[in-house]
Amino acid sequence: MKYKHEFNWALKLTAVSALWLALQYFTGLHSTHIHLHPLLGMLWYILALIVIFLSIKNLRDQSLEGELYFWSGVQSGTMVAVISLPMHLVLYLLYYSTVGSIFFESAISYSLELGIDREEVEAFFNLPVLLIRETMGIIASGFIISLLSSVFLKTDH
Repeated sequence: MKYKHEFNWALKLTAVSALWLALQYFTGLHSTHIHLHPLLGMLWYILALIVIFLSIKNLRDQSLEGELYFWSGVQSGTMVAVISLPMHLVLYLLYYSTVGSIFFESAISYSLELGIDREEVEAFFNLPVLLIRETMGIIASGFIISLLSSVFLKTDH
């Protein structure tokens, strides 16, 4: 399997994301503390950075015998994000259509309290739009994180 390394790390990234969703749910970031979600929800990117960084580091140290070209790291890290995308979408679909559905109600109510137009809020906080935003976010953040990680992990040639 050509992308075995990336697939294994994509599974780890998805598992970390599942734990992050559970943490958000149990701490009330999707309900009682929805006002903190826009800020604290961004902490997922730190977790993604750690997983992708470790993936590229592991690739360099284990598979490439200590040698890593910049673009090899970018490609591998980006592939981790791309391969994890279908797993993330299934995870989000399951979560937000079951226990996490309270997120949409909470986010809509909070946004209305802030004075945002109802139509605009309802168009933004729904499952199909969330899945599109997550798709773009995972691919873009995976690429950017891979770029940054590869800068630090590449070996000089």
